[in-house]
Amino acid sequence: MQTVEETLFSTVSRTPIRQFSNEVTQTPTDTKWIAIKSATINRRLSKEPHDIIKELRVLSSVSHANIIVILGSQSDQTKMILRYWMPYIQYTLFDLLSSSSFSPHPLLSFSTVCPIRSPREDRFTLLAKSIIYQILSALAYLHDPRRGIAHRDIKPCNILLTGEGLVQVIDFGIAWKGIDSGKEMDESDDLWPETEEKMYFEVATGPYRAPELLFGPLTYDASATDLWSLGATFAEFFTPLRLTHSDEDDEADDSDTSDDSVKPFIIPSTSTFRPADPTARWRRDSLFNADKGEIGLAWSIFKIRGTPNDDTWPTFRDLPDATKVTFVSVPAVDLTSLLPNLPPSTIPQAGASQATSHAPSRTMSSSPFDLLHRFLVYPQSDRIRAVDALRHPWFTADPVALLPPGYPLEHIDDGSILRSQVGCLWEGKTLGEWLRASLPHKSSLPGED
Repeated sequence: MQTVEETLFSTVSRTPIRQFSNEVTQTPTDTKWIAIKSATINRRLSKEPHDIIKELRVLSSVSHANIIVILGSQSDQTKMILRYWMPYIQYTLFDLLSSSSFSPHPLLSFSTVCPIRSPREDRFTLLAKSIIYQILSALAYLHDPRRGIAHRDIKPCNILLTGEGLVQVIDFGIAWKGIDSGKEMDESDDLWPETEEKMYFEVATGPYRAPELLFGPLTYDASATDLWSLGATFAEFFTPLRLTHSDEDDEADDSDTSDDSVKPFIIPSTSTFRPADPTARWRRDSLFNADKGEIGLAWSIFKIRGTPNDDTWPTFRDLPDATKVTFVSVPAVDLTSLLPNLPPSTIPQAGASQATSHAPSRTMSSSPFDLLHRFLVYPQSDRIRAVDALRHPWFTADPVALLPPGYPLEHIDDGSILRSQVGCLWEGKTLGEWLRASLPHKSSLPGED
């Protein structure tokens, strides 16, 4: 068994499982890898609000092509540990975002403005919308009032990508499950029970946290926090790629204030840095910066989206901690200036006035910026819902979103014309083939796709 990830909350390991062609002779035919997540069920050792009991309960209650499937579970009452296993998937969205191939621009480019779409831009757009569509499909399923589930930790590392291009959302350790008064309370065994009157706001990760969570709310729309987190994740498709040393302190960079942030690729100009250095690696800048704590994150958000006022966030002062800190009043900035990897041919569609306005246009346009803008607004009720975002015109603009072979048609919204347009091939290749061409190389494990 090999450890894949170890945190203060849980451990994820991988182990091979052999498959046999003959139960009598036990002739091995293939080796599959599974991932095993384990965490304590001892409240004294568990870090609030991370709860593997609730995570297993929530995952066991859902069934969607873009949500990881539970293969089995085991509770060790002696050691007070709960384990569950799931398919092992090698790549995450973080890996794709860290690839210099995943950009509408070549690494060496003399201009970032081109009114004519290039083949490279089309490939980038195809991958971006195909992945975002699947994430939205998972969130629309979870947020459906019949389920009332919010993930509360949407970020690139929690989105897996199979070799076929299938998105798998993982890590429901801090998920919210709305209480259905018509059913029995099955939350009684949770490590950290929540009620609608007393919810945890210490959820989500760093730059992906919704701004309302930074000001101590005890009750809020959990699904709306997912939408902001998705917007912050979606923004990273278009933020700069920065070349760093692998042992460099990522937290030392405040990318959202850097003059270099307007460039698609940022290569340090210091004399000590050599791009050919084997320790050099690309990483994607986050739109917001959480390196300086919650107040620093709030200011990072405000200086980009504007300091809240009665127009942009009428209910801001109703939050418990909203008046504890006074922020300098600044307007929203042009978001497109911070997103140099937006497909160049779509930037004029954004419009300068809309790019600097906190609220998006009432009329949707078929640009990725228009969709992104609708997630990153302060009032929770103004954020575009996942089910509505699936109908956004960007997904049906050329090139149309591509889905993995065998993707269930029931996951494609009935009201979307995508049902009649979506395909499994683009220029003779599947989504998986296009994806693998952009992912960084990793050594394959036996039996992996």
